[in-house]
Amino acid sequence: MILFALATLGATVVAFVLYPVFSQAREPEVGTTGSVERELISLEEKKTRLYDAITDLDFEKDAGKVSDSDYQTARNDYMTQVAEILTRIDVLTPKQPDKSEQSGRSERNGEKKKKGGDDGSSLVCGSCGKSSRAGSKFCMHCGAPFGPVCECGETLPAQAKFCMACGHRVTA
Repeated sequence: MILFALATLGATVVAFVLYPVFSQAREPEVGTTGSVERELISLEEKKTRLYDAITDLDFEKDAGKVSDSDYQTARNDYMTQVAEILTRIDVLTPKQPDKSEQSGRSERNGEKKKKGGDDGSSLVCGSCGKSSRAGSKFCMHCGAPFGPVCECGETLPAQAKFCMACGHRVTA
């Protein structure tokens, strides 16, 4: 009789402890992110860590702590990992029309592309996608700050350490 009472008490304690684990597995909470969103977040974190590692590696090479051959090997390894992550992110994110495809379609439809500057050059805002005059520090439509411009011509966010289009390191 005592053995039966102890077994019942033990089973009750185990069930009480494990209930939250099994109840969450069956019923996902409302508002939780899906597996694709979680994977995208994880990939973005990995990408950020790799970019930081590349920055550190560049700093250590400039300081003379890393030989040229070790630097090239490590940098190529990091860049390969970043390329794999970017490929996976591209697979997981929905395809949005390319800016050049949109401008080509609008020009074919008889629309002319608006330029913000007098000399025909403009900056495209990363926040709202509208054009502002070249040399502007802030978007005249939404007020978002313009970041640096990469060698490849891509306008970058102010906090960017690497170019989103070509991967070059942003110099201050």
